[in-house]
Amino acid sequence: MTKQERSEVDTRLYGIYCGILCTAPPLAEGSESWVDYRFGCPEYATLCARYPLEEIAGTGGEFKRGLRLCRWIAANVGHESGFSLRMSGEEMPFHSLALLSYAYGRKDRGLDCGSKAKILEECCLALGIYARRVKLFPNSPYDLDDHIVTEVYDGRMRRWCMLDPTSGGYFSDGIQPLSCLEMRETLAVREGSAVLPHQATAHFSRLTERNMDWNYYYAKNSYTLAVPLEARFGGPAPREAYLVPDGFDLRARNVRNAEYLLDRALEWHWDQTLLQKLSVQIDRQRKKVLYFGSSELWDAPGKYGFRNNRQKIVE
Repeated sequence: MTKQERSEVDTRLYGIYCGILCTAPPLAEGSESWVDYRFGCPEYATLCARYPLEEIAGTGGEFKRGLRLCRWIAANVGHESGFSLRMSGEEMPFHSLALLSYAYGRKDRGLDCGSKAKILEECCLALGIYARRVKLFPNSPYDLDDHIVTEVYDGRMRRWCMLDPTSGGYFSDGIQPLSCLEMRETLAVREGSAVLPHQATAHFSRLTERNMDWNYYYAKNSYTLAVPLEARFGGPAPREAYLVPDGFDLRARNVRNAEYLLDRALEWHWDQTLLQKLSVQIDRQRKKVLYFGSSELWDAPGKYGFRNNRQKIVE
C-alpha cells in the first residue's frame, strides 16, 4: 500500500469512527465518583533520584511540564503492543521503577500503551502534578485493540489535558489541549487533531489531515471511557469508573471481546500458558462488578476543586 493509499484509508476510517461517535446516545450519568491522588508514596523519591524528572519537566504550568515528561517517555521507551498480556502473571511489578528498568533506552524491549501511561502518571505524581490514566475502548467486541493515555490537571488553564506517551502528543481543538472527554465530543463533529512532537498549532487546520492516522485511532477508541479511581505508585489494580453511551451493554461487549480474543489466539497457535490466561479472563469479565461513573470525574481535583472538591488527595 502506498503512502497515498494509506492516507485515503485513514481518512475513510476517520469519517466512519467520527460518525459512530456522532450517532451514539449521550453518555449515561452514573454514580458520583472521585479519584484518590496519592502524592506521598515513598517510592517517588527513588524515582526522582534515578531519573532527573525535575530537570526533564522544567518550568511552567502542569500541562507543559507533563508534556515534556510525556515526550521523554515516548522518545526513550519502545513499543510492544502485547506486553501486558505476555507479562501477566509474571514477577514484574506494575510500577514506573520496574517498567523503566526493563525498557528504558532498550532497543530490544518495549512496553504497551498502558504501561507507558502508568509511568507518566507516576512521574507526574512524583512532581506534585495531578495525573491519572484514562482507558479508551472501541464499540465493537471484535476489535482487539484499545488505548490507554494519561491526563494531567493544569491549574492555570483549569482543565484536564490528555497526554499520550505512546505518540508523545496531545489532542487539541486548535486553541487549547483537551481532556479525553472533550476529545470524544470534538471528534464526534469531526474537529480537533492530535498534536505530535515537533508540531506547532500555528497552522492547525493542516494537522487534521497530517495526523489522520492518530485522529482516526482516537475516534475509534473513544466510544467508552474508563478512569481508575486511584492514582498512586504501583499497587493492585484499582476499581474503574466507566462512562458508556446510554443503553450500551458493556458487560456483553467485554465478554464477547474476551471470547473473540481466545478464538483468534487458537487460530494463531499461541502457547498454552497464554491460552489459559485468556480463558480465565472470560470468566472474570462475566463476574466483574462494573461501576459506572459520571462526567464529574472531569471536575477540578483537590486544591483546585472550585465546585465541591469531590476528588480526593491523599498525602
